[in-house]
Amino acid sequence: MDIKYSYAFSLLVPALLASLLLLVQSTRAEAQDRAAIVLGKNDADGDGRIARDEWKQNKSQFDAMDLNKDGYLSLDELRARFASGKGPSSPANPPVDGAAAGRMPGEVGRGALDDETFCGVGRFLKECPVESSFQRGLVETGLRPRFPDGLRCRDIDEHYAIDYTGNRGGKESYHGGIDMPAPFGTPILAVAAGTVVTKTVGENSWRGKEIIIRHSPEDTGLPMWIYTQYAHFDAMPAVEVGGRVKMGQELGPTGNSGQGKTPGVQSNKRRPAIHFAVWYSTQPQYAIASNQLKVIPVDGWWMDPNALYRGKPPFDTATLKALPEAEKKVSIPVMLEDGTTEPAGTKVVWPYACEKR
Repeated sequence: MDIKYSYAFSLLVPALLASLLLLVQSTRAEAQDRAAIVLGKNDADGDGRIARDEWKQNKSQFDAMDLNKDGYLSLDELRARFASGKGPSSPANPPVDGAAAGRMPGEVGRGALDDETFCGVGRFLKECPVESSFQRGLVETGLRPRFPDGLRCRDIDEHYAIDYTGNRGGKESYHGGIDMPAPFGTPILAVAAGTVVTKTVGENSWRGKEIIIRHSPEDTGLPMWIYTQYAHFDAMPAVEVGGRVKMGQELGPTGNSGQGKTPGVQSNKRRPAIHFAVWYSTQPQYAIASNQLKVIPVDGWWMDPNALYRGKPPFDTATLKALPEAEKKVSIPVMLEDGTTEPAGTKVVWPYACEKR
């Protein structure tokens, strides 16, 4: 390199670095200022934080920013959101690993999801065709549970992937899980050990109060990452996001929270039940669509929840659908009300305890 150009370059580099540092500092300062302004506008009681009922914008945005799920937005949580460049008007997560963003291990941003998975598993965007869900496994299989002899267990009354168009005001839709009715207050159980990844109030959703748990291959004994969803709680579960749960642990009471079968009709028109859904992936990463706190595994697939209890492949719905009818009865491992399991040593159980006849 020519000496005069080398000298000029040596002067330019420190200047560029200084400019970059100033830009970063300016961005952080701006995020802090914006966060303070938002806090001041919404903190009605002046306690230095924003309660959910004080939040003046969309409640789902509040849920997305409430990282520790304590029901309040702190200044630090607001600054974290604004510093990511995703304020209340644009709540999507930045495309970085959770550890780098101070979030859950394994959590990544929208950029890690291909469009087919984002639409097919997320399926909440208007531009997402219903066919994308079929491609990711939301297809009826015909699987049915078979419970151990001599036990009384709660069965399914609305099966996986049935046509839900009539329940959605005429919009073509299919059931993304299974429903099991139970009296109000009946304990809902964690089907396997795992880590809570979302906890949602869901006032304006079909599912109401819900949580989603992520299970590693070690948790279930299956060669994949499993995500289980439990919805319609009567009261918010006491478990915390990031907390570990044990197989069979009581998560919360059965209820009928969420919108009813007709849009705009509230839950008092719905029988109490659990909505139980399952997704899976061979990869450990997942993203969260923040406007609904919907978990979407990277290269994720829908699973008929009955298939979770087969304990062996296949798990994909196309192959399961093609099984002979004799193989579609799935023997379900369960937990009894006294805490024992049938069979002994199982790593997965039904989300309701069974009782002896």
